Amino acid sequence: MIDQILQTKKKKHVQDLNIVPILDMLTTVIFFLLMSTTFLEYTKLTLPPAATVTATGENSSQPLNPKLSLKSSGPGAFVSILSWGGANPERISNPAKEGDLLEVVKQQAQRFSSKFPSEKTLQISLERNLPYQTLISTMDGAREVFPDIVLMSYEEAEGK
Repeated sequence: MIDQILQTKKKKHVQDLNIVPILDMLTTVIFFLLMSTTFLEYTKLTLPPAATVTATGENSSQPLNPKLSLKSSGPGAFVSILSWGGANPERISNPAKEGDLLEVVKQQAQRFSSKFPSEKTLQISLERNLPYQTLISTMDGAREVFPDIVLMSYEEAEGK
């Protein structure tokens, strides 16, 4: 029994770890990391400083934010309202049927463009639950006069 206690335990033989594949992998990863950092410089975008424009007295008579609102006035009937601000604010309101909407919007846009030919942007808003075709007809009628059309959300159109 004492011999068993005093006897040294056999040590297990630990197998050597082969680190060659680990070193190969690390050198490859380090190579790609070094190469990718040199290309980061080419992906940076340098922008010139923003320019500022000051409004002169000549542009004070120009309209501000022309808006075209389309509201339902019954089944298949709409009211098209074109309004703008500025020195001479005005509001043009025309009733339209579903088939005549394109022509009514086109006439309103041409009337506005005859007064203010330099204005090229129009904001369009529709009342909730109007058919998608009314939006398309409204945009088609306005696009001949206004190359830039901005759609407004329902909340913006209702003033919320």
